[in-house]
Amino acid sequence: MLNDDSRQKLNEAAVAVFSSMYFTPIELLPDIPPEDKWHLQNRYVRATIAYSGPHSAKIVLYFPEKLGANIAAGFLGLDIEQLSPAQIIDTMREAANMIVGSFLGKLDPHGVCKLEIPIAKMVPEFSPVTSAPVDSTAMAFRSDFGFMWIFVRN
Repeated sequence: MLNDDSRQKLNEAAVAVFSSMYFTPIELLPDIPPEDKWHLQNRYVRATIAYSGPHSAKIVLYFPEKLGANIAAGFLGLDIEQLSPAQIIDTMREAANMIVGSFLGKLDPHGVCKLEIPIAKMVPEFSPVTSAPVDSTAMAFRSDFGFMWIFVRN
């Protein structure tokens, strides 16, 4: 389980990356919204990254495709229609790397932990109930392009 301090550090890292790198505001919801408020999208980019050392965890992020496309378009200077799925996936892989890298810097300021290389792919179906890793802490973020979900498993 993610303690309150680590949850706050992960929130700060995610908000900072999205606002400073992508100029896209996100907001951590205080609780997981009820299922009828999820407004799930058709496709998501799932990015997975882990770190190990004195602290260790596996973090799985689900970005709505619309959020990924908007960020990739702005980051790459392209129109959304010009983007390939690979460009969206690569941009979200890098977003996951920056979020978790920033979080790890706050959690492990001496740099003892080792961050793994993120993997990402487009997934056609997502549900916070069936897609969450077992025994993970869930965090939901509101964006202008749908909810972004982060699951942390220690």
